[in-house]
Amino acid sequence: MTAPDKYQRFDQFLQKRRSGALQDEQANNRRRSRLDSPKGAQEKSIDATILQLHSAMVDKIIANPALLSPVAAQLEREQQQGLLRHSAYLFWSCAFAMIHQPELFRAALLSPEPGACKQRRRTRLRGILTEAERAQVLAGQWPPVPAQMQILTTQHRAKPHWPVTKTTRFVAVPKILPQLSHFSAKKLPPGVP
Repeated sequence: MTAPDKYQRFDQFLQKRRSGALQDEQANNRRRSRLDSPKGAQEKSIDATILQLHSAMVDKIIANPALLSPVAAQLEREQQQGLLRHSAYLFWSCAFAMIHQPELFRAALLSPEPGACKQRRRTRLRGILTEAERAQVLAGQWPPVPAQMQILTTQHRAKPHWPVTKTTRFVAVPKILPQLSHFSAKKLPPGVP
Protein backbone atom coordinates (compact mmCIF):
# COMPACT_ATOMS: atom_id res chain seq x y z
CA MET A 1 0.00 0.00 0.00
CA THR A 2 1.41 3.37 -0.94
CA ALA A 3 1.27 6.45 1.22
CA PRO A 4 -1.46 8.23 -0.80
CA ASP A 5 -3.67 5.11 -0.65
CA LYS A 6 -3.26 4.98 3.11
CA TYR A 7 -4.35 8.61 3.51
CA GLN A 8 -7.23 8.13 1.08
CA ARG A 9 -8.47 5.12 3.07
CA PHE A 10 -8.23 7.12 6.28
CA ASP A 11 -10.25 9.93 4.71
CA GLN A 12 -12.90 7.40 3.65
CA PHE A 13 -12.97 6.01 7.17
CA LEU A 14 -13.51 9.49 8.61
CA GLN A 15 -16.30 10.23 6.14
CA LYS A 16 -18.08 6.99 7.04
CA ARG A 17 -17.69 7.68 10.72
CA ARG A 18 -19.04 11.22 10.41
CA SER A 19 -21.99 10.07 8.32
CA GLY A 20 -22.90 7.43 10.89
CA ALA A 21 -22.38 4.52 8.50
CA LEU A 22 -19.93 2.88 10.90
CA GLN A 23 -21.38 0.89 13.75
CA ASP A 24 -19.38 2.57 16.55
CA GLU A 25 -22.65 3.42 18.24
CA GLN A 26 -23.35 -0.26 18.94
CA ALA A 27 -20.82 -0.30 21.76
CA ASN A 28 -22.36 2.85 23.24
CA ASN A 29 -25.85 1.37 22.90
CA ARG A 30 -24.68 -1.74 24.74
CA ARG A 31 -23.37 0.45 27.55
CA ARG A 32 -26.63 2.41 27.69
CA SER A 33 -28.77 -0.71 27.63
CA ARG A 34 -26.74 -2.17 30.49
CA LEU A 35 -28.33 0.39 32.83
CA ASP A 36 -31.75 -0.57 31.50
CA SER A 37 -31.16 -4.25 32.22
CA PRO A 38 -32.39 -5.83 35.48
CA LYS A 39 -28.83 -5.74 36.84
CA GLY A 40 -28.53 -2.05 35.89
CA ALA A 41 -31.87 -1.27 37.51
CA GLN A 42 -30.66 -3.04 40.64
CA GLU A 43 -27.47 -0.95 40.64
CA LYS A 44 -29.54 2.25 40.27
CA SER A 45 -31.69 1.18 43.20
CA ILE A 46 -28.63 0.45 45.35
CA ASP A 47 -27.09 3.82 44.42
CA ALA A 48 -30.36 5.59 45.33
CA THR A 49 -30.43 3.87 48.73
CA ILE A 50 -26.77 4.74 49.38
CA LEU A 51 -27.50 8.34 48.37
CA GLN A 52 -30.39 8.48 50.87
CA LEU A 53 -28.14 7.20 53.64
CA HIS A 54 -25.38 9.65 52.76
CA SER A 55 -27.85 12.52 52.65
CA ALA A 56 -28.91 11.70 56.21
CA MET A 57 -25.27 11.36 57.32
CA VAL A 58 -24.42 14.73 55.75
CA ASP A 59 -27.40 16.33 57.55
CA LYS A 60 -26.24 14.89 60.85
CA ILE A 61 -22.59 15.92 60.31
CA ILE A 62 -23.57 19.48 59.35
CA ALA A 63 -25.70 19.70 62.49
CA ASN A 64 -22.80 18.37 64.62
CA PRO A 65 -19.37 18.79 62.90
CA ALA A 66 -17.61 17.05 65.82
CA LEU A 67 -18.82 13.74 64.36
CA LEU A 68 -16.41 14.18 61.46
CA SER A 69 -13.14 14.25 63.43
CA PRO A 70 -13.00 10.48 64.22
CA VAL A 71 -13.94 9.69 60.62
CA ALA A 72 -11.16 11.96 59.33
CA ALA A 73 -8.67 10.38 61.75
CA GLN A 74 -9.67 6.90 60.54
CA LEU A 75 -9.23 8.09 56.92
CA GLU A 76 -5.69 9.26 57.71
CA ARG A 77 -4.83 5.96 59.44
CA GLU A 78 -6.11 3.90 56.51
CA GLN A 79 -4.17 6.06 54.06
CA GLN A 80 -0.93 5.72 56.06
CA GLN A 81 -1.38 1.94 56.28
CA GLY A 82 -1.88 1.70 52.51
CA LEU A 83 -5.46 0.42 52.82
CA LEU A 84 -6.88 3.27 50.77
CA ARG A 85 -6.44 4.19 47.14
CA HIS A 86 -5.09 7.67 46.51
CA SER A 87 -8.19 8.70 44.54
CA ALA A 88 -10.43 7.70 47.46
CA TYR A 89 -8.20 9.58 49.89
CA LEU A 90 -8.36 12.71 47.75
CA PHE A 91 -12.14 12.50 47.34
CA TRP A 92 -12.88 12.06 51.03
CA SER A 93 -10.23 14.41 52.41
CA CYS A 94 -11.30 17.19 50.03
CA ALA A 95 -14.94 16.66 50.94
CA PHE A 96 -14.11 16.69 54.66
CA ALA A 97 -12.12 19.90 54.21
CA MET A 98 -15.34 21.64 53.09
CA ILE A 99 -17.17 21.01 56.38
CA HIS A 100 -17.19 24.75 57.19
CA GLN A 101 -19.11 25.44 53.97
CA PRO A 102 -22.23 23.27 54.34
CA GLU A 103 -23.46 23.76 50.79
CA LEU A 104 -20.14 22.69 49.26
CA PHE A 105 -19.81 19.81 51.71
CA ARG A 106 -23.26 18.57 50.77
CA ALA A 107 -22.59 19.02 47.04
CA ALA A 108 -19.29 17.14 47.22
CA LEU A 109 -20.68 14.12 49.02
CA LEU A 110 -24.05 13.94 47.25
CA SER A 111 -22.83 14.60 43.72
CA PRO A 112 -24.51 12.49 41.00
CA GLU A 113 -21.18 12.01 39.22
CA PRO A 114 -20.11 8.38 38.64
CA GLY A 115 -16.90 8.91 40.63
CA ALA A 116 -18.83 10.15 43.65
CA CYS A 117 -21.24 7.18 43.38
CA LYS A 118 -18.25 4.85 43.34
CA GLN A 119 -16.77 6.49 46.45
CA ARG A 120 -20.12 6.42 48.26
CA ARG A 121 -20.33 2.66 47.65
CA ARG A 122 -17.05 2.38 49.58
CA THR A 123 -18.02 4.96 52.16
CA ARG A 124 -15.73 6.26 54.87
CA LEU A 125 -18.64 7.71 56.86
CA ARG A 126 -18.88 4.86 59.34
CA GLY A 127 -20.55 5.15 62.72
CA ILE A 128 -22.40 8.37 61.92
CA LEU A 129 -25.94 6.97 61.96
CA THR A 130 -27.30 4.71 64.66
CA GLU A 131 -29.18 1.61 63.58
CA ALA A 132 -32.51 3.26 64.48
CA GLU A 133 -31.64 6.34 62.36
CA ARG A 134 -30.58 4.09 59.51
CA ALA A 135 -33.92 2.29 59.66
CA GLN A 136 -35.73 5.67 59.65
CA VAL A 137 -33.81 6.73 56.53
CA LEU A 138 -34.59 3.50 54.71
CA ALA A 139 -38.26 3.79 55.70
CA GLY A 140 -38.34 7.35 54.33
CA GLN A 141 -38.99 8.92 57.73
CA TRP A 142 -35.72 10.85 58.12
CA PRO A 143 -36.37 14.46 59.19
CA PRO A 144 -35.73 17.05 56.48
CA VAL A 145 -33.04 19.71 56.66
CA PRO A 146 -33.73 22.12 59.57
CA ALA A 147 -35.32 25.46 58.65
CA GLN A 148 -32.21 27.39 59.76
CA MET A 149 -30.08 25.40 57.33
CA GLN A 150 -32.53 26.07 54.49
CA ILE A 151 -32.38 29.81 55.19
CA LEU A 152 -28.57 29.76 55.22
CA THR A 153 -28.48 27.76 52.01
CA THR A 154 -30.82 30.11 50.14
CA GLN A 155 -28.95 33.18 51.41
CA HIS A 156 -25.64 31.68 50.29
CA ARG A 157 -27.04 30.94 46.84
CA ALA A 158 -28.35 34.47 46.49
CA LYS A 159 -24.90 35.99 47.08
CA PRO A 160 -22.25 34.17 45.03
CA HIS A 161 -18.61 35.04 45.66
CA TRP A 162 -18.20 36.33 42.11
CA PRO A 163 -20.08 35.86 38.87
CA VAL A 164 -19.06 32.49 37.50
CA THR A 165 -18.18 32.95 33.87
CA LYS A 166 -15.30 31.57 31.85
CA THR A 167 -13.52 34.91 32.04
CA THR A 168 -13.73 35.33 35.80
CA ARG A 169 -12.74 31.74 36.46
CA PHE A 170 -9.50 32.15 34.57
CA VAL A 171 -8.85 35.61 35.99
CA ALA A 172 -9.61 34.70 39.62
CA VAL A 173 -7.38 31.61 39.87
CA PRO A 174 -3.96 33.29 39.31
CA LYS A 175 -4.78 35.92 41.97
CA ILE A 176 -5.32 33.16 44.53
CA LEU A 177 -2.20 31.12 43.68
CA PRO A 178 0.41 33.35 45.38
CA GLN A 179 -1.56 33.17 48.64
CA LEU A 180 -1.32 29.38 48.78
CA SER A 181 1.72 28.14 50.70
CA HIS A 182 2.80 25.36 48.33
CA PHE A 183 2.65 27.69 45.32
CA SER A 184 4.36 30.67 46.95
CA ALA A 185 7.85 29.22 46.47
CA LYS A 186 7.38 29.00 42.71
CA LYS A 187 7.80 31.97 40.46
CA LEU A 188 4.77 32.89 38.46
CA PRO A 189 5.21 33.71 34.77
CA PRO A 190 5.42 37.40 33.86
CA GLY A 191 2.06 39.09 33.42
CA VAL A 192 0.28 36.99 36.06
CA PRO A 193 -0.76 39.24 38.97
